[in-house]
Amino acid sequence: MQDSLSVNDLDTWARRRPSASLRRDRFGLATASVEIIAPSPVVDYVASYTEGFFTPGDFPARVRLVIHDVGPELIGSVKDARPTPPLRRATLPTSPDAVCFVDDPHSTVHLLLAAAIGDEPMQVAVRVLRALVLRALLGDGFPFFHAACFTLRGVGVAVVGRRRAGKTTLLLHCLDSLGAVLVGNDKFALAPDAGSGAEDALGFPIQIGIRAGSVLALRDGLLRTFLTRRWSQRFGGLEAHRDDPEARLGIRPQELAAAADSTVTPRCRLGLAIEPYVDPDAVTPRLEKLDEDERRTLWTHNLLRRPAEVFPQQASLAGPASGARLRIPQVPAYRLIQPPAAGLLTSRVIDDLACRVSVEG
Repeated sequence: MQDSLSVNDLDTWARRRPSASLRRDRFGLATASVEIIAPSPVVDYVASYTEGFFTPGDFPARVRLVIHDVGPELIGSVKDARPTPPLRRATLPTSPDAVCFVDDPHSTVHLLLAAAIGDEPMQVAVRVLRALVLRALLGDGFPFFHAACFTLRGVGVAVVGRRRAGKTTLLLHCLDSLGAVLVGNDKFALAPDAGSGAEDALGFPIQIGIRAGSVLALRDGLLRTFLTRRWSQRFGGLEAHRDDPEARLGIRPQELAAAADSTVTPRCRLGLAIEPYVDPDAVTPRLEKLDEDERRTLWTHNLLRRPAEVFPQQASLAGPASGARLRIPQVPAYRLIQPPAAGLLTSRVIDDLACRVSVEG
């Protein structure tokens, strides 16, 4: 077992690997790019997983991510090693077979993976790279919100509300029946457009968790067939999990969009916000426009302020000073009051509203 670990130790391990087997590339956004140095299959996997969201390119890198493909014995020997400053350990709760160290002064993260070209270790690499992009945006003061987002008729629609309010179900209906373009389901960052002063939503390659009830609410068609098959492969029958709040099927946004014969976009111009609300006594879906206080409360309650909220499983990658400032999107907001299982009727109400906003401007 290794008692301590230094930057020199990590550099030595990196040099032991033939340079021809390592690749350098950059992924992310123009304002938040990460340089990755990793075995070629890992870089290819990252490119595939983040396609449509993170663009490979020559943007200036904010941080460097070095993937060390090491044996299980070395992983075991360094798990309890004491990092020598400036190194610090970053704990990854959902990745017990990975070891991560952060070198803040040199803006470098070292990720040690056993059998790095396996599927699960490569997913760990994607999660860490994605967290580093989110960390850069959060550090720059970009506010994040817990919300789904899609575009419809060229209008960016944010679906904002408490957990289990029906955001994912509404998103699925709009993808399925309206041909909406997917931006994201769990969170987005608000980015000002320097030229126009308008506000854009930035989406990220984060798996979408779909409950059985959301699948069962869909009409018969390609999307429901796809999700039913994937659900059955993972959990068994849908009906047995109809009211299970914990069981969720994880689907990459690109896969979900393709199953609905749609696509993804990493950025859209926000045009309106919807707060879904299920009313058992409602007969048909209807919209109520929120006043200024209600609109501010909606966004404030769904602001993600800290790394533990924006990238919870990799929060230890963040520095102590990271945090977002509140900036309220200046778009109209509506409460969508709907009966249970409104389905197609609800998506038509959203379509009419998006059409009106598009025409108005």
